[in-house]
Amino acid sequence: MGKPILSTIIFEVAQACDHTCLYCYNYWNHPSWQGQRLSHSADVRPLLAHVLDQVECRHVTLTGGEPTLRADLPELVSFLAAREVSVTLISNGHHLTTPAISDLLQRGVRLFELPLLSFRREVHDQLSDAPGAFDAVLSALAEIRYQRGQAVTVFIATRRNLPDLYDTLKLAFAFGVSGVMLNRFNPGGRGAAHLDELLPSVAEMRAALDVAENAAQEFQIPIACSIPIQPCLIDTSRYPHLGFGFCAAGSQRAYYTLDTAGNVRPCNHTPTILGNVWHTVLADMIASPQLSEFTRTIPAVCAACRLSQECQGGCKASAQVCYGDLSAPEPFLQRNQSYQEIRLK
Repeated sequence: MGKPILSTIIFEVAQACDHTCLYCYNYWNHPSWQGQRLSHSADVRPLLAHVLDQVECRHVTLTGGEPTLRADLPELVSFLAAREVSVTLISNGHHLTTPAISDLLQRGVRLFELPLLSFRREVHDQLSDAPGAFDAVLSALAEIRYQRGQAVTVFIATRRNLPDLYDTLKLAFAFGVSGVMLNRFNPGGRGAAHLDELLPSVAEMRAALDVAENAAQEFQIPIACSIPIQPCLIDTSRYPHLGFGFCAAGSQRAYYTLDTAGNVRPCNHTPTILGNVWHTVLADMIASPQLSEFTRTIPAVCAACRLSQECQGGCKASAQVCYGDLSAPEPFLQRNQSYQEIRLK
């Protein structure tokens, strides 16, 4: 049997972060998590080489935490480029100075993914819980564009910033982004403590999608909603200029997530560990009963739905982190079941 073919690998190169975003989904920032954060000082190039030798994969996303807290981040990018692996860097932007951006671009970063949560400084900084975050992102976006790099921005749709969506998309367009990710707030990690404050209603998300649909045409930029939106709650066919997706765990589109200890998870939202690459080959993890159980688990309320295997009830990892149960309705579904727009049973 040949090596697994993966479209990408998510590598969490640091669990530490200098922001304390209210919406953070990192499981280790959940109020009840008792573990120790992994170190981000050890050389992880042997780990990366070991993993890449086991699969056919030409893209790695470096994320965290905040990956720019690693002193050797440039060397990691060079290491991947030498193996002809393209690199996306997800960052809060606070350490992306002009020299840092220049160095990372020269070494092989092909895409920067940065948050842009509002066109208003105070809203972006409040959601990031980091004074100066907004200015840092705009400075980084301007420098990336000046140096002819590529960037996408991420708008986390919460009750606090949804009224700012149009002007934030307009600002992203003005800074020359390649695209925008419009992700509804997906509780998990620190975000689980802010459900009531941040989780939008179906009506609010519908209004946001209306805005985004028009903006995608006006500004001619791709806008993708990568956090699942259940089609029973919102008829996404009304938005032909937006991209939508469902959980890719277990498929060739999966974004298996690796940490610096060598643990592999089905995605970056779940704490479920499939195994450790130093002890188990990735192909065996992908074929494991544990992953099969993860992928086929859906909420009981979704069992009779004709789209249950595609939609899977939304983000089961969010249900797992918030409620301790993969099969529970995730927060957006649980709180909005009475708003069903389409009957799919």
